[in-house]
Amino acid sequence: METPIRPGSLHHEEARKTLASILNLLQKDRALGERALSLFAAFYGLPLEALRAHLLAPPPRSERAREAFQRPYLAHFAQTLPRYPYATDDPQAGVRVYKRENALKRVHVQVGHYPHAVLRLVVDVDLPWPQAEERLRALPPSLVLVNPRSGHFHAWYELDPIPLKPPPGREESLKGALALLAEVEALLEAYYGADPSYNGLLSRNPFLHPSEWTWGGGKRWSLRDLHRELRGLLPSGRRKRLDPGLASYGRNRTLFDRLRAEAYAQVALFRGHPGGREAFRAWVEQRAHALNQALFRDHPKGPLSPREVHHTAKSVAKWTYDRYQGGRVYAVSSTGRPDRSRLSPQARALIPPLQGQGLQEAVREGGKRRGSRRRKEAEERLVEALKRLQARGERITATALAREAGVHRNTAAKWLKRMRQ
Repeated sequence: METPIRPGSLHHEEARKTLASILNLLQKDRALGERALSLFAAFYGLPLEALRAHLLAPPPRSERAREAFQRPYLAHFAQTLPRYPYATDDPQAGVRVYKRENALKRVHVQVGHYPHAVLRLVVDVDLPWPQAEERLRALPPSLVLVNPRSGHFHAWYELDPIPLKPPPGREESLKGALALLAEVEALLEAYYGADPSYNGLLSRNPFLHPSEWTWGGGKRWSLRDLHRELRGLLPSGRRKRLDPGLASYGRNRTLFDRLRAEAYAQVALFRGHPGGREAFRAWVEQRAHALNQALFRDHPKGPLSPREVHHTAKSVAKWTYDRYQGGRVYAVSSTGRPDRSRLSPQARALIPPLQGQGLQEAVREGGKRRGSRRRKEAEERLVEALKRLQARGERITATALAREAGVHRNTAAKWLKRMRQ
């Protein structure tokens, strides 16, 4: 009686590759395939009939499910990857841009923050997967990549695509989509207790990850369905304590809102001048990168990538220059006039928008008023600081005054010089 072949006995990689080639050959040329199978059995000292039964047996249920659901999803992931995504073999050594086919040969590949659309949300869960098994079942991910050494995992949630370049006339809808996206991401991180510093840019390459530690059937979620499920799974008190601004896509929303407000205020200074469009776009790009560093220097996920900032700036500049017709006349500080974009149509009609030279003069006058107010406040603080130093019997110097009043040393030095004169 021949000994049966156990599924784990043919573990050698070369043997498995050879068996796969023989199976293909059996489907194309039965006689030639049988001859190759006989030679294989003789070479490895295996019973021919048991080997044939093992090779031609139907695949296990898990493998059939992988063929039916997971592999089509991974093929979809490869097709929707940008032409030049970020990728790396070691995130600690930095990332770089590769062509798509070369990026798929790297251990880590870009899975989020694409410039054209949001396709998925990914969270990094620093818990052994058995501790999160119930949460995984209650909210099935599209894909789970488990680290075999630690049991920690990345959970992917594939979404109906959210375009970041909406068609003309629908640009304002992007604001609402980013707000909902940031809220869903914050809820998802809270649901899993995920790593708050993970920014969702890179994940392990599923094509190179061990197949036994790659789970999921490629379920696709709509953003609103995922939002509704998460609200049902998280207690209301916990939801109220969440800050969507700390989510990865919360940064995109914050940058978009701040940048468009400044662009609305400045676009009138560029229109009607030679090269105004290019100059305005360059100005918006510069402000976008400056805001990215200023707003997110201390953010748990760090600043946005330069490419994300570039595409946000490009979109804001194009729409504002071509389509914005509002009368907002200031960016951060006031020119002394109301913000027409927040008024009713009747009230807006009573306040004509400033244009050209009038806008420049209003901004200049507003700057003078702000400077005068700041100087007055600084002088008041310096007078109080002088009194405190005199009461303590300390030496009056510019450095001591600056420290006591909380102003710059140069400001204190100029004020002290005027006082002594």
